[in-house]
Order: sequence, then C-alpha cells, then structure tokens
Amino acid sequence: MSHNLTWLNTIEKEIEEQGGGDLYYLIETMYKEHKMNLLQFIYDASRGIGCIVHEGLEYVLDQDLDDPKEFDEVSFLVGDYESSTLSPQHFVELMQIISNSYIETHPKDKDSIEFYMNKLRERYSK
Repeated sequence: MSHNLTWLNTIEKEIEEQGGGDLYYLIETMYKEHKMNLLQFIYDASRGIGCIVHEGLEYVLDQDLDDPKEFDEVSFLVGDYESSTLSPQHFVELMQIISNSYIETHPKDKDSIEFYMNKLRERYSK
C-alpha cells in the first residue's frame, strides 16, 4: 500500500470542517499503518462492519453491535472513549467526498469504489 496520501490530504480541511475529523484521522492512520486500503474500508462499511485500526482507534457500525437494530449513529473511539459520532447519512456523505478524491488519483478503481459506495448508500438511506 502506498504512503502517498495526496488524495486524502487535499480534502482534510473540508472533511474536518464537516465534523469528520475522527474519520479522516482513522483513514489516514489506517494507511500509514498498512492496515487496509480504501476499497477494503468501503467494502466492509457497505456490509455494516466498522474498523479497528489498532487498540484505541476504531469506529463502529451496525454489525459491530450486539443488537444492530439499536444502531443510530456511527461512533468513533479515539483513546479509551467515544470521541465523536456521525449520523449514518452524514457518514455516507463524507465517505462520498473521500471516495471522489480517491477516484481522481486512482481512476482504475472507480468502478469498484462506486459499486461499494452505492451499497453503503443503500444500507444507510433509511
């Protein structure tokens, strides 16, 4: 996996201004620690599965809960505590911004990224 995060760095301010600072930090760290790439991240999210980058840095989606019916917000845990939350719809909006930036730099992945972004959007458009 490449450490070239220009595609992510160009949208850092926009994501943070929209309340997605923890999401940005999680994806950035995920890449720097070689945990997974964006396609894998979106694939898991489209199935309702969050991501644990390492102890003290994760986010939770509906399939991570004991009772997925109780899911009403995407929770980010930074350190030992819940750091922030996003509505599922806002999470999808931020992921679309991130995906668009990624596709600009990695056009060969466009079809796959868009396919799983559509699945993600369908899952959380309630």
